[in-house]
Amino acid sequence: MIEGLGGAFKVLEVNHDKNARASLCLVLPPVGSATSAIHLIEGIEQFISSPIFGNRQIQLQLCSPGRLSPRSSALLGIGFYLGSDTLRRYTQAELQTTFASHFAHPRGIRLVLYDADGDFDRDFAWLNQKGVLESELPFKRGRTDLLIGSGSRLDIQNINLLATLLVHSEYNGYWRLLGEQFKFEMEGLLNRHILTGLLAAPWVRQRWAQMGDDDRFFAALQELVAYAYGESIRVKQRRLLLFGTWREIPARSPDGILDEMQTLI
Repeated sequence: MIEGLGGAFKVLEVNHDKNARASLCLVLPPVGSATSAIHLIEGIEQFISSPIFGNRQIQLQLCSPGRLSPRSSALLGIGFYLGSDTLRRYTQAELQTTFASHFAHPRGIRLVLYDADGDFDRDFAWLNQKGVLESELPFKRGRTDLLIGSGSRLDIQNINLLATLLVHSEYNGYWRLLGEQFKFEMEGLLNRHILTGLLAAPWVRQRWAQMGDDDRFFAALQELVAYAYGESIRVKQRRLLLFGTWREIPARSPDGILDEMQTLI
């Protein structure tokens, strides 16, 4: 499989940024859409006869071209979490990568990372603000990566959508106005649930990061996780099945943040 993807130099040795406890980190080639990414992973699943989606032993990291601003990076991370079909709890160890404290390019302990390996393929079509198709991306370098952990097909679709809207908003792409509308509505959603303060947390590490920023980010992430889990528990229903057995069925409140995020997406 590694040889089919271009050999160890391209998919194994090239990557210096991986989970600190991982024995192996496979770097897949960039593709043009969420559908292509899903098909690629499904092909690998079939080839190795083992699941990748929903596998707790396999952590996924998704790359999006274009360095987003700190606020948009926060929206990306929060939007991914609230829009996922899986509620997750995190430990700081799960967000610890080999570049977390690298002397030249420290990434910190974060869910969102800048320039995980410093490069990406620019040869993808880009619709500019006038609707003209350009042959390559408008930025020479810069990536925004998301450590999603055990992921699903929906996670890949959602992250692709959110990152596209945010990057078009910041780089004057064809969907800039739609991206601005998304940011406005998502910030309104957070405001309604008294979570606007989460956007002020350092979701992505800056070069001028201060001591304690890792802890401040993780505290904000834990607040988001606690809010989502609290809502899920409040609206959970128990239904009696045949033979007197019970099954817990999560239900979404029509005015809850999880349902609102799904509707927004």
